[in-house]
Amino acid sequence: MGSIEGMVGPMKNLDDYKESLRDGRAVFYRGKKVDDVTKHPILSLAVNHLGYAIGEGIEDNELRKRLFYYDPELKATINAFYKEPRSPSDLYDRFQLTYDLAKAIGIIFAHISSDAVHASKIVASELGGEYRERILNYAENASRNSLFIAGAQVDVKGHRTLRPTEQKDADLYVHAVEEKPDGIVVRGAKLHTSNAIICNELFILPGRGFREGEEDYAIAFAVPANAKGVRLICRPAVGAEAALNDLEGARASKLAVLESLTILDNVFVPWERVFVYKDVEKAGMLALMFALWHRFSAVSYRVGLADYLIGLAILVAEANGVERAAHIQKDIVDVVTYTEIQKMCAKMAAYEGIKHEATGIYIPNPIYTNIGKLYSNTNYLNVIHSLIDIAGGLAITAPSGDDYDNEELRKDINKYLSAAIPGEERFKLFLILRETVALMGGEESITHIHAEGSERASLIELYRTYDFEGPKQLIKRLISKMR
Repeated sequence: MGSIEGMVGPMKNLDDYKESLRDGRAVFYRGKKVDDVTKHPILSLAVNHLGYAIGEGIEDNELRKRLFYYDPELKATINAFYKEPRSPSDLYDRFQLTYDLAKAIGIIFAHISSDAVHASKIVASELGGEYRERILNYAENASRNSLFIAGAQVDVKGHRTLRPTEQKDADLYVHAVEEKPDGIVVRGAKLHTSNAIICNELFILPGRGFREGEEDYAIAFAVPANAKGVRLICRPAVGAEAALNDLEGARASKLAVLESLTILDNVFVPWERVFVYKDVEKAGMLALMFALWHRFSAVSYRVGLADYLIGLAILVAEANGVERAAHIQKDIVDVVTYTEIQKMCAKMAAYEGIKHEATGIYIPNPIYTNIGKLYSNTNYLNVIHSLIDIAGGLAITAPSGDDYDNEELRKDINKYLSAAIPGEERFKLFLILRETVALMGGEESITHIHAEGSERASLIELYRTYDFEGPKQLIKRLISKMR
């Protein structure tokens, strides 16, 4: 297959990746244009985050090796997440790698790049013809070059009760505005695009199912992040900005996942980068397939992050000397239950993965994926409630890292914050807790409740895909035996 116009070369190391980001892209942070995201004090934290995908900063040699996979068909070593799952065991390995990576770095690692590629390959088999060739060509180039792709799916939507064509402004959903011999022109905007500011490619996915008459919106395509007309307005990284002292930013001061308002202002897309065009059926199929892969990734990384919550719960209880109190033990078990139910769902989604016959790719089981995701959505704040109940007021009222840097105040803190463990240890433990429930609390609460799809989205998909026929037949059998 041929190359795709505008695609950068293979990513061999972090320096290659950083250089690929110095491409004139239009990124804005707090109202100012950022000329080099790799040197920005906040945006560079997102660069560091994606660096882990190519092994940068991974201390565990075995984990670093598992990040790469030799693809015999491509005859190239690629990022392991781009490996096509050809069995339930491959899906399980994908879960395990996501889980281990999230634990290793202490922050979300949702591999949107490969989620989009795998979903698009499956839909490509239904498209046929030139559209199929385009997607497969793009996927091969992305895999071979280990490119970072931002999946932009959620339209800004406008008035939520109105369909795309009913909005006062047609641009509230991304749509085609002009067709040319060599491509199309698109306009609109997407919300919540994770790491668009530091990606190589933007993969614009359908944000919903469409109906007849909405063909202009039923499109999917990819553009380089520096394409003319693309503007990326990054959300403020409040947690990172507040981590002014190293003691108070164990996670927030080192890595970040940053979302953007992704604006497409009359962006030209060559035909080779147009994958679905005015096809309401296939656009809806791609929207759902990407969401499924993305939710499987979500349940996988959330389990790794939940292990941090278990560690906090038990250590804070022990530090306060209350680990044997019945109500505290219930709080700790609630955190354990939250973690392990998600883990079971992720594993079952892999073990009972479904083979897509046309491609041979195994798809995460949609029932277990959506149950795990829905459980995560609805119970995260209960877990934070448990942590606060275990900790008490020190979850927010502990002194600052700057106070601890003052030698006189340090003596006071060590003396008066001592309990079942020395004051220094207890103080640092509570700073990590405060980072979790306060410094990054708002960001992570919204992430766990809304990211990768709202509760309602998981509920709808679970209801749509569940097989009710077997349970119905059980009751009908009983009815048939009644006099």
